[in-house]
Amino acid sequence: MTGPTHLAAWLIIGHLTWDYVTAIACSVLIDIDHLVPVIKDGFLFHPKKLWNVMVNPKVIRNPKTWKKEDERNYLHSIFTFIVLSAIVLLINVPVGIVFAIAYAVHLTFDMLDKSDYYPFYPIKSVNIQWYIRYCSKWEFLFASGLFIIRLMLVFFNIRF
Repeated sequence: MTGPTHLAAWLIIGHLTWDYVTAIACSVLIDIDHLVPVIKDGFLFHPKKLWNVMVNPKVIRNPKTWKKEDERNYLHSIFTFIVLSAIVLLINVPVGIVFAIAYAVHLTFDMLDKSDYYPFYPIKSVNIQWYIRYCSKWEFLFASGLFIIRLMLVFFNIRF
């Protein structure tokens, strides 16, 4: 899923839990592993190449398999989710709950798109690909629905 879809989820989680900072920070930090192929392929310090990757994500795909194998790795694994959530819960329970919710929603949304997603990474025996294409009209509609839910939560002042 793209940034706007995750942003809508962060806003909903932040609104419901009264903790926008944790919801946003958790979801942003999970996607840091998307930088692996950008750094590995040398795009990070070349503005034109970096812009081309941002506009056309297919640029960093493996030309033989046409997959972005490095993009969703350890931070998108259920194993990492369990370990990091447990650590944060041990440090601070309220923050840990928001962290775990934001992390779980992020992983769930990443399971919904057509990109390769290995939930038990580095074990690649299970690959989840659903129906929503990256940057498609369906993802736009999904994100729009989430933003509408967010507006309804604000309008009706629904919080936990």
